[in-house]
Amino acid sequence: MRIYLDCIPCFLRQALEAARLATNERAVQEEAMRVVLAKLAEFPLNESSPPEVGWKVHRLVREVTGNKDPYAPLKHSFNQKALALYPRLIALIKDSNEPFETAIRLSLAGNMIDFGAQPIKDIDLEQEINIALKIHLDRENISRLKKAVEKAKKILFLGDNAGEIVFDKPLIEQIGPEKVTYVVKRKPIINDATLEDAKAVGLIDLVNVIDNGSEVPGTVLSLCSKEFLMHYNSADLIIAKGQGHYETLSEEKRPIAFLLKVKCPVIAKDIGYKIGGLVIHLSNVYNL
Repeated sequence: MRIYLDCIPCFLRQALEAARLATNERAVQEEAMRVVLAKLAEFPLNESSPPEVGWKVHRLVREVTGNKDPYAPLKHSFNQKALALYPRLIALIKDSNEPFETAIRLSLAGNMIDFGAQPIKDIDLEQEINIALKIHLDRENISRLKKAVEKAKKILFLGDNAGEIVFDKPLIEQIGPEKVTYVVKRKPIINDATLEDAKAVGLIDLVNVIDNGSEVPGTVLSLCSKEFLMHYNSADLIIAKGQGHYETLSEEKRPIAFLLKVKCPVIAKDIGYKIGGLVIHLSNVYNL
């Protein structure tokens, strides 16, 4: 997906939030913003996706502040909050007449834990669960995705954020963990999940987890590892969580199921859903 001019204020908002998380020293925060402003003017916006520019912006903030993972406390906090809710997630699926659909809804509820797409705020995960269980979801696409999952032998699941990965566990259990390879980021970027997060929430005990060799908050194939690309090219189905994956992979020709909550007007315009909507967007999944 291309960059809209509306993305530019979002890059600056992310830079300021990251700088404030990285250090309490105003002079250092100011220097980080000056560097980002100068470099942002040089980035070829028509040649990059939003996550690629976001990656460069956050890298600059880390370099100026010396903080390699400004979001670490937030990631830890939301991992713990999500784990505390995990028994409820399992109970909801156990009591559901449509366990696969419920698992998708819960996975989508977790996508609200996204500090790249929206300002940092205190997210009420209980409320997000209640909303996700009731909100409209395309039932035809649920049915199509379920059939694709049942037919696929190798599924690549592109995870998104810390905390959110706990909400993906019930969906992986519904799919069949033996079919799934779950993907996280190589190094910290915003609040995206890394292997450290996967270990912290017990995801590695459920499913095979790899990193994609990159730290872009999405999946830019030219920056990914050979191991990841092998899995990507051989997968029967790819499940991609979050807006960053839609922004970087929406034009690819592989069979991809994008699962996301719309959190910004740019994505809303591009994908054709209102802000707050839960989306199952199937791309090239028809022939599975």
